[in-house]
Amino acid sequence: MTRLVRTLIWVSLALVLVVNVASAYVRLAQQGVGCEPWPQCYGQRAPQDAGAVPSEDSPHFYVRATHRLAASLAGVLFLAIAFLGWNGWRSVAPRVAAIKLLVLAAFLAWLGRFTPSLVPAVTIGNVVAGMATFGVLAWLAAWRPSPAGLAARDLLPRGPALLTAAALGVAVLQIGLGALANARYVAAACEGFPSCGGAWWPPAGGAGFDIFAATTVPLAAAEEAGRQGVQLAHRLGAMVLAILSLLVAVAAFRRAN
Repeated sequence: MTRLVRTLIWVSLALVLVVNVASAYVRLAQQGVGCEPWPQCYGQRAPQDAGAVPSEDSPHFYVRATHRLAASLAGVLFLAIAFLGWNGWRSVAPRVAAIKLLVLAAFLAWLGRFTPSLVPAVTIGNVVAGMATFGVLAWLAAWRPSPAGLAARDLLPRGPALLTAAALGVAVLQIGLGALANARYVAAACEGFPSCGGAWWPPAGGAGFDIFAATTVPLAAAEEAGRQGVQLAHRLGAMVLAILSLLVAVAAFRRAN
């Protein structure tokens, strides 16, 4: 990989980080986080208000402008990375990663037609695809050709590799649950921590266990029990991810020593 391509990848990483942070700011601001009086006003924004163009003297206007500029520049850099790096990689894996970047960029651009939206599936798609784009870029930035005769599976023993794969899998689920929690307005659904009003799961028979239901309909179709289920599932997932991450860190430390 040439120095130019590697530089473009790192610049793209910075741009995607800006895009993800700006997107989170816009999304939370439109949902009423920090509104008065909170939490009564939380999640009460109408779709037409969410899509309204903010005034030029508000921070929201500049954040949205920064988001669009960074996203446009990132898309151009993705094309440059794929074009300039294709022949130099001489390996299938980074070429596939470059194709993934272009597909994710196209998907996010298409999803932008429906953003902002109170439809949960739009929020979930934006968050998951944005994080996936950052992950693919980070992988490309860290990629190095494997030593001759050494397969990728030989670089890490089976035990730590399985732990790492499990931690990554749970992290992906947590990203999806976090997006769903954001889309379903669950911030005020539970009182207390880490349980929800003293319970570790909503009562059986309600909508609490069907946490992925109604992901394509607005807030009005989501019952309170369903939002509590999302909140609790996200909290429990965070605990599992913390334990797995600790085990991976211990395994990596032992291997290094």
